[in-house]
Parts: sequence; structure tokens; C-alpha cells
Amino acid sequence: MSKRGIQYFTLSEIEPRIWFMLTGCNFRCKGCFRPARDDGVGSLLSAEETLEKAEQACLKHYGQLPTKAMITGGEPTLDKDYLLTLVKGLKGKGFGEIVLMSNGYEIGREENGNYAGELRDAGLTEAHIDIKAFSEDIHKGYTGKSNKPVLKAVAALNDTGIELLIQTVYMPGIVDEKETEQIAIFLSSLNRDIKYRINPFAPTFAFEQVTRRPTIEEIEYAYELASKHLSNVIISRSCYREYPTPPSQETWITVYPDAKLTSKRRTIEDQKEDRISWFSHSKSKPREEIVHELALERERDDSDYRERLEKVTRRFSTSTSNQGTSSNKDKNNKKPRNSTR
Repeated sequence: MSKRGIQYFTLSEIEPRIWFMLTGCNFRCKGCFRPARDDGVGSLLSAEETLEKAEQACLKHYGQLPTKAMITGGEPTLDKDYLLTLVKGLKGKGFGEIVLMSNGYEIGREENGNYAGELRDAGLTEAHIDIKAFSEDIHKGYTGKSNKPVLKAVAALNDTGIELLIQTVYMPGIVDEKETEQIAIFLSSLNRDIKYRINPFAPTFAFEQVTRRPTIEEIEYAYELASKHLSNVIISRSCYREYPTPPSQETWITVYPDAKLTSKRRTIEDQKEDRISWFSHSKSKPREEIVHELALERERDDSDYRERLEKVTRRFSTSTSNQGTSSNKDKNNKKPRNSTR
């Protein structure tokens, strides 16, 4: 019985839903900001044990099971049997919306067969896939892996008919408007209605500060180019949502998968400390040196930029305000798409 590291569960107080934070990743993205990418973090659990812990956490907090689950990480797809068992288990417990957040690499590997179809058959209803870059050399240089399996995974997931959202982080001089437009062209060759989200790079807590943050004008231009090819393009502030502009901490509960299911509202300082510890351990640097580096980066940040980004995000998301999960009725009636490839 295979096991995966579970760093924690997250429960929402906005609406009943649960996030599964799995640890370990097959990419080594230079700008990563997730401590969960490393193995050895959290508790090792089988899929069945994970489901049991998650059910206990939900019943303890909500008094019932929610109907929406988000599986993220790290990279959730590393162990195919584990993930399929987890998705099947969630469906069996009545979860109507099961969302996977992935880099797509394992889904597109030939050795894994029809991974996309098996996920759909297990009960997966939605997938959020990161396309880090369209150019093979850029993708491999940034992640350490080829993007060919990723592009194959996107095509396969599109063919299954599940909801699909593609994300790219705009990184000036690395993944810029040329790359995002090429990704948009690729997506339009599959399905012009695929949702495409462009996120601005936030260097503050990136593992490596590989570039500067993009200007608002650069983000707007990338949006305009991508919108020539796709119907549902949005600008997001996802990288800035983690830090320094996260959602109100009163709305999220972190539950650790220990014997007592310890829970807490993790503050900004908790998240900051997680990343400082991660950097210090992974980079073999003293904590004081990490804190000093982060302080210098914070000085380059300003509230005006975040306010302007918020306005642009709202302006460009108006026409795609329904970019989230479709209603259950729509999903139940949905059939696999005919690919336009």
C-alpha cells in the first residue's frame, strides 16, 4: 500500500470545501514558492488513511462532509494508484466537485497510459494544469523537465470533457508575452473555450528570484495577445495571493494530519516562517541570512502595484466571471469533447 506525504488539509469557512496538500514534486521550478515540493514534509499516509483523516477533520469542523475537494501540492500525480484511489474515495463519499491542481507531466507520460481518462472515470471533475513555458528549452531550463508530456496531458484532459483551466506565470525575460501567446495558440488548436489564466511572477518568496515582477502594462499586453486566440483569458494575482496579499486568515483553517487533528488559523507570520525554514534548510543558509534577503526584496514591493494589479484583475475578469467550476447539472450533461487537433 503506497503512501504520500500530507502536509496539511485546509478547510474553508467561506463555503464547505477541503484542500489536500500533498508533498513531493517531479519539477524543480526555480521560482517555486511551495515548501510542499520537497519530500519528507508532513505525515506519510495511504490514500485510505488520507480519506479517513480528511473525513474526521470535516466532520469535526463542519458537522458533515462538504461536496468540493481540491487536490494540490507539491505534485499530486506522482503516484497514480494513490491518486486514483483518493479520487474514487472522494466520489464514493459524495463529493460532487473534485479538482486536481497539477503540472501535468505524469498525466502525459506514455508509461502512465490513459491517466487522464482514468482520472475522469474515477470521479475527477476539474483539472488546473500549469504550462510553465511553451518553448522546450525554456521549460526544461526552468523546471528541469521537458514540456512534451505536459502539452500531451492538456490535450488528453481536454478530450475527456472535464473542466480545464490552464495557468502560466508571466516572468519578464523568461516567460513573457511571446510565450503566453504561443500557449494560447496551442490551446486554441484544442478548444478555443479552454480557460487560460496568466499570473504575474512575485519574487518575494520565490525559491530563486529569477527575474523581476512584470509591469502592469506587460501583463495587459499578454492578456490582449492571448485573447486573440482564446475566449476565456483572465489575469490573476495568484502569486500575490499567497504573499504579500493573501485572503483574510479568518476564512481558512489548517488541519494537520496528526493523531489529534491539530487545527489552527495560520497567520501571515506562520506562512512566512514556513518559507524561511524551507529556504534555510534547502539552501543550507542561516535563518538570519534568509530573513535579510527577504527584507531587501520586500523593500522593492509597494502597495500601489498591488492595488493596480487588483484593478486590472477585476477589469479583465468581468467577461469571464464564470471561469470557475461549472454547475453540477452542466457537468452531468457534459460529454467528452471532439478534439480539433
